[in-house]
Order: sequence, then structure tokens, then C-alpha cells
Amino acid sequence: MRRKLQSIDSELLRSHCRFAAEAWRRFEQAPGPSEAVKAPDSEAMADEPERALRRFRQLQSIHILWRDLSGEADIAQTGRALSALARECIEMALSAAERHVSERHGWLEDEHGQQERLIVFGLGKLGGDELNFNSDIDLVFAHDAKGRSSGPRRVDAADWMKRVARELIRLLDTVDENGRAWIVDARLRPFGESGALVWSLPAMEQYFLSEGRTWERYAWLKAAPVAGDLAAGRRLIEALQPFVFRRYLDYGIFESLRELHRRIDANARARSDRKDIKRGRGGIRELEFLVQSLQILRGGRERRLRQTGFLPALEACADLGLIPAEEADELRSAYGFLRILENRLQAMTARQGHELPTDPEDRQRLAELMDFDDWSALSESLTAQRQTVTRHFSERFRDPDADSAEPSALWPPGDDIVERLREAGFRQPEDAAEHLERSHAELTRRALSAEGRERLERLMPGLIESVGRQQTPDTGLADLLRLIDQISRRSAYLALLRERPETLERLVRVFHLSQRVAEWIIASPQLLDDLLDPINGLELPAAPTPDPNDKEASLWALSRWRQAGFLRTALAELDDRLDAVDAGRQLSFMADTIVDRALALTGGGDSDLAVIGYGNLGAGQLHFESDLDLVFLHRAGEAPRRIVQRLVSALQVPLPGGRLFEIDTRLRPNGRAGMLVSTLDSFDDYQRNKAWTWEHQALIRARWIAGDPALEEAFDGIRKQVLTQRRDADSVTADLAEMRRRQRRERRESPVKRALTDLQFLAELGVLTQAADHPELVDHRDTGAQLDALARTQWIDDEQAQELAEAWRQLLQARHLDWLRREPASFDAKSVHAMIDEAWAARFGQARDE
Repeated sequence: MRRKLQSIDSELLRSHCRFAAEAWRRFEQAPGPSEAVKAPDSEAMADEPERALRRFRQLQSIHILWRDLSGEADIAQTGRALSALARECIEMALSAAERHVSERHGWLEDEHGQQERLIVFGLGKLGGDELNFNSDIDLVFAHDAKGRSSGPRRVDAADWMKRVARELIRLLDTVDENGRAWIVDARLRPFGESGALVWSLPAMEQYFLSEGRTWERYAWLKAAPVAGDLAAGRRLIEALQPFVFRRYLDYGIFESLRELHRRIDANARARSDRKDIKRGRGGIRELEFLVQSLQILRGGRERRLRQTGFLPALEACADLGLIPAEEADELRSAYGFLRILENRLQAMTARQGHELPTDPEDRQRLAELMDFDDWSALSESLTAQRQTVTRHFSERFRDPDADSAEPSALWPPGDDIVERLREAGFRQPEDAAEHLERSHAELTRRALSAEGRERLERLMPGLIESVGRQQTPDTGLADLLRLIDQISRRSAYLALLRERPETLERLVRVFHLSQRVAEWIIASPQLLDDLLDPINGLELPAAPTPDPNDKEASLWALSRWRQAGFLRTALAELDDRLDAVDAGRQLSFMADTIVDRALALTGGGDSDLAVIGYGNLGAGQLHFESDLDLVFLHRAGEAPRRIVQRLVSALQVPLPGGRLFEIDTRLRPNGRAGMLVSTLDSFDDYQRNKAWTWEHQALIRARWIAGDPALEEAFDGIRKQVLTQRRDADSVTADLAEMRRRQRRERRESPVKRALTDLQFLAELGVLTQAADHPELVDHRDTGAQLDALARTQWIDDEQAQELAEAWRQLLQARHLDWLRREPASFDAKSVHAMIDEAWAARFGQARDE
């Protein structure tokens, strides 16, 4: 600390913006540097606004610098303090500018007599609360006013606001005997210096809708209203979110970033980039690119990424898994080091620059301010930090064409394409050649933008090469070409696949494995955005929150979530990261959530209603193609029939991603002839006195899934009382055997589905006949858990129960994979069927295939 203070005494007090020494010597009643400074009062701002602003900025900067050098504030706190100081100065200057303009032209008021105010936006470091001691401030001005001013020399709203903005800039930026308050840069406004100084909000929205460029997305990423009409400013920021953060993953942004970085890199090289800690290699700009690119890329989907500051954005990227934790720690450390160095450098030189000193004395002074013994130690540490940044930047922004070897021999298809395909291992090269030639001809004729054409031509050779690396390259090729045809006009998807070779490989592999998944993606290419990108793993995306004021958009969001969740579950099964039992639970959880959110949308969130799931949904073992078996109950009084009808309609309404679910309500009391919504009492009476055995069997897998939580306990009570009543075992056995015979006659079942249903009947026979003595049996709703529980009651031999439960898991896995994969799953079906036959005959007294 002593060395820091000596550096302040010898250099900072003499040169830091020419005000440090005067802060203690010339200003009357100046507080010490460790004391915060009071803002100037209204009298001082009215008499000498320029002097008052400069004195306040200078003294408060000394206080912030003191806290920084003494270790009382870290780099983030220092940036926030300087930014808060700038905002306070801007607000004071704005008020003074308004008074100045009003003296000549009167005030500008709305129809309610309220004063209209300029909107001042802070961009860059000010918007991100990251100002340095000598940063300029990037300001953009807008207004939402109409009409004319009230004074003797009346002007319209645009003119009045422009005069205020000019006066504000003058008050802050003009150099006088006290220096300047802040350097103001207003060139980030629409059309830059050639554009109007102040824009109306509608004009600004229209500009970004039709004229906004890539660099402006980055500029407005770090934008915030800092003075004036803050509420109107926040409305514009919200309106610009779709411009800054696209709903789809625009991987084309990487091409733009590489080009932008090439220009910056060329300029830095011309200035000897090792000296520039901001724009040079491994500098602050590269750090910002690393994080901001992910914000721009994914902020449309992840609101947590919509942060204006670097550190909060880095934290969000790490939490979401976009940046590995170790890499995030390294970037955080590098950022802290470089920003502190930037602050100390600017404090020492009293200049805005970012170039390291060349004078030996200046170097030593800077080293001491950074707590290093000498320049050599500082330089060594700086080099290590910059190398870390460069390494991560190069990895993330590597040009995918940089490692390209020879051009593909398979695209575009030439005269010898059949022979080349045969050499590449294609089993049916003639058919593959026909697919490639047809696709090439169609894509050649298609009207594409120059950018889209270039991306397509860069992508296709890599795609075909990846196909050729599959064990049977022919499989899935036609579907991949259908997908390319579908997305050829959406160049952002082409960029995604080109920029992320690992995503391309995964896509090819998935299309090779699964016809179902291929069809999903071809029908809804937006699934490429967030499900084939490797950062997404097993976990489901966050479910959307329904908006009762926009039911259509909310249902669309639920449909998109269902697609995403189903596809992610399928991919996890195909990758052997999720077994069929857990996949069934995950799909059931999604169905529960969708029913609950749809009920809230249709006005049933607080109603006297319980939604009961039967079948696979109730058992927590939903399949990808399952419908939902639903029964609706309420306490008493008028039935909420209209709410239920709206719910069923919402769940089945055609949406871009297909219906949410098909709904089957026939399991309600008395089936189709019964009431759509039953009271708890009538449901209880029906189950006790009128229900058939098969209806009690269906009740085994039933559970509350949505509606009034208070009704869950009441339903569970009825269910338990019904299922634990004592029954005649022979009668139940005969009823279930007859029911199963009828099903076999009337339904077409695959061998796997047939075996699964037989196991289900076997386990449910045990529950119905043993629950009176073992009521804990009714707590289990899926077949595997029921068999395990029945073994504990001695109804079935423990070893046989384990074998049957394992058979159930194998059959379930086979059913899922048979449905997903192009090639059927393989397992010892013969021994499994023989085991089930033996258990069935032992319990039902007849052969299973009878």
C-alpha cells in the first residue's frame, strides 16, 4: 500500500486529469480522498453548472480511486461506482440543459401537463456498469414526445429535445479551466455521425427493424437508460430485445465476428498489438467477444444471458454450461487482471489510452501500482493472462475451413460418382448417386442469397464426408438430403452445422440411427437449434410460463417445449444415457407439466377440479406415441365442464409442432355414456358399487396429475379404499383372463407389446388379490415396482419376481428402441417369452397364447 501511495504522491497527484492535487489543495472545504462527496446542490447547478459538475466528478473520482488502490473495492465495484457517478452527472447535466432550453422556448409537456423528458441511453462500458477512470461515455438520445413547447419561442418536440441534447453534451464535454466532466461520444446512434442526434422511439424501432447491422446488436447488448425518462427508455430496450437476441441460434454470427476481429487485429498489429491491452491479442476486446458472442447467439432462448456487464454474463454462461467451469475461472481471472491494469494505467497517465508505457520509470510506476516488484514481473504475469485469453478465443472462433484437407470427392457429384461411392463403402452406390445428383440439381436451381449459397457449398462436402464414415453410409442419406433441402433457404441453420462440426457429426449419426428423429427434425428444423448442439445434455429445457393474455403464443411455446423434450429424451436413449424406464418417467413428467400449464391457460388453475391420469401416464411410463387417458373430478355443485372442454381442446389443437397430445376420456365412470366431469362422491360410489373388475384394474395405475392439490389426497383415499377391498381371487383371475383374451382377439399387438401387457396383467392380478392384506401394494403403479413389491408379500417367488421385473425392463427398452431405431433392438426374446408363459400359466391356469 505504501508503494501505491508513493506512486500517487509522485505521479497521480501531479497528473491525474490535472485535478488530483487541486482536490486537496485548491478546492475549499474539500473532503479527504477517503470520504464520499456530496452532489452539488441546486443553487450551485443553477449558478455554475459546468464548474459544479467538474468539481463533483473530480472529487468523487479521487474517492473511488482511493477505495480501489486501498483494496476496499474490487474491479466490479469500482466499475459500478464510476458508472453510477457518470449517471448522476448526466442526470444533473440533463436537468440543467432542460432549464436552459426552457428559458428561451418554454417547457414541453404531454396532454396531462406532465413534463416530457429526453431519454438518455448509455452504451458500452457505461451501459455495462464497467467504466474506467478515464473512459468516455457512449450516449444515444431518444424521445417519446409530441406537440410543441409552451414558451414565447415555441418549437416542436424534436427540435426541443435536440436542443436539450446539445446543451447536455456541452455541459459535460466542453473543456474549460476546470477541464471537462466527461468525454461524450454520440456516434453509436443510428447512421452514426450522419444520423439525427435525437430519434423518436418509433423511428428508432423502425431503424433497427429494417437497417440494424451486426455491430449494432453488440452495441445495444450493453445498453441501458441512464437519465431522463427511464421508463420510456426501458420500454425501448425491451422492444429491441428481438433485434439483439434472435429466437433462433444464428451461428452466422461467428462469421461476422471473425471478420470484425480480423479488422481489429489488423489495426492492432499496425499499432504493435502487444502494447494495447484492450484491442491487442489476448486483450479485453477478445475477452468481451468470447462472452458476448454466446449472449448474442443464445440470449433469445436464455433470458439469463441478457446481461449488460461482462462478469454477470460470464456467470450466466458458466451456470448454463455454455462455458466450462474451469474455463470460466480462467476468463474471470484474466478479466480482473486486465481491467485492473487498464484502470491503473489510466489513473497513472490521466489518459484514456490502453497502450503500455515504454519509459522505464513509467513501467516501474505501473508495476508498483499493480503490486509487482518490477516491470519484468508484471510483464510475465500479463503475458500469461493474455496467452490464456488467446487460447480460448482461438478455440472458440476457429474457422471450420482452416483444417480442411482436399476437397470432397463426393460433392458435387461428378460423372464417376457411382464408383467413388462404391469405394467409400456405400452398399447401394447407384441409389446413393441418384439421391446426390437429384439433390445437387434441386439446390443448384434454388434461388438462394449469396451468403446462403456460400454456406451451402461449404457445408455439403463435410456433410457427405461424414455420411461416408458411417458403418452403412447409405442408411439415412436420403433423409439428410431432405433436411438440407428443407433448410437451404435458412442459412442460419447451414451456418450452425458448418460452425459446429461435432453437431454435424451428431446429426449424421442420429439420422443414421433413427427414422423417427429424422422425421421430427425435417418437419421442425428449429430443433437443430438447441438439441443437436453438444452443450445440451440429458436435462430437459425449462418449461415455459403460460401467459393467460396470449393463449396462442403460450400453446405454441408448450408445443415447442414438448418437441424439444421428446427429442432430447430420444437422443439420450439412442446414446444409451437414459434407459426406457427413466425415459418413460421423463415423458410422463412433461405430460404432467403440459396438462398443468394448459389448465392454467384455460382458466382452471384455481377451479374445483382434479385431473386424473390413467394408463401409461398414470404409471409414469409414457411412450413417445402414447395418448393421455384422463378422468376429471370435482367436489360438488356445478361441474366445471366448460373448463375441461377448453382444456381438452387446447391439448388437441393443431399446432406447428403437432398436437400437444391426443386425449382419451373413455375411462371415466360409465365410459362415453358417463358425465365428462364427476363429483368425488359419485366417483366413489361408482367404483364401490358399479365398476367392473377391469375398471378397478385401470384404477391401479391412476394418479392425480393437475388441478386443485387439495383433491389429490381425497382421490388417493378413494383409490386406496377401493383397491384394498377384499376380493374373490378366482373371480378376479377369471375376469382378467377373459379381458386379456378379448384384447388379443380385437387388437393387433407386436410380440414385445403383447409380452409387456401380459406382464402388466400378471402384476395387477397380484395387486388386486393381495392388496387387502398388503395395502402398501397400491402405492406402486408401474409393473416393475409392483413385481418387486409382490415378491415381498410371498405371492410370487423372489427369484421369479426379479427375473420377470428384469424381463419387463428389457421388453420396455426393446419397445422404445424398436420404435426409435431403424434397426430393431436385439435381446433373447425366446427365453423372455418362455418365462412369461410359465408365470402366466401358474397364475391364470392357462397357456398365455391360448
